[in-house]
Amino acid sequence: MVNWKSTIEEHGPRVWSIAYRLLGNEADASDCFQEVFVTAVQTSRKKKIRNMEAFLSLIATQRGVDLLRKRRPNFRLYRTKDDCQTLESTEPPPQIKVQWQELSEQLRTALAKIPQQEAEVFCLRILNEFSYRQIAKEMNLNENYVGVLINRARQKLQELLKNVVVEYGREVAHE
Repeated sequence: MVNWKSTIEEHGPRVWSIAYRLLGNEADASDCFQEVFVTAVQTSRKKKIRNMEAFLSLIATQRGVDLLRKRRPNFRLYRTKDDCQTLESTEPPPQIKVQWQELSEQLRTALAKIPQQEAEVFCLRILNEFSYRQIAKEMNLNENYVGVLINRARQKLQELLKNVVVEYGREVAHE
């Protein structure tokens, strides 16, 4: 029997991190977080979960990608003023933060447009830093096929994001 209170205390921060990083806002991340643990409870009633951390990470990624597919907002790219002066700080300047947020949203939108399995494998590898072996084990795939899926995802994402160019810390539309 799984002690869910301790499981949530132990793995909740990682699940939240995955959900928030994928979705970019607290409301969606909260929905995803809840769905992950509901799915985990339902799954644990049917079979034993071998590796709780990997299982929860996989489910968080899958639910996050599902939510990305459900919402497809329209995005606009903004140019920053070249003549803005930045103050010395350890934090990136506000315009860079905005650009990172916009780039993150562009990536989220692109992830929602590629096949689900490719998006999930890409997120597990790139965002969650799973090894090919871990991904293959958790998703019941061949390790070489994981590499193929990651490569396909990268190619499709590159094509979808080809019009977004980052120059010297500025995001500009490439025509």
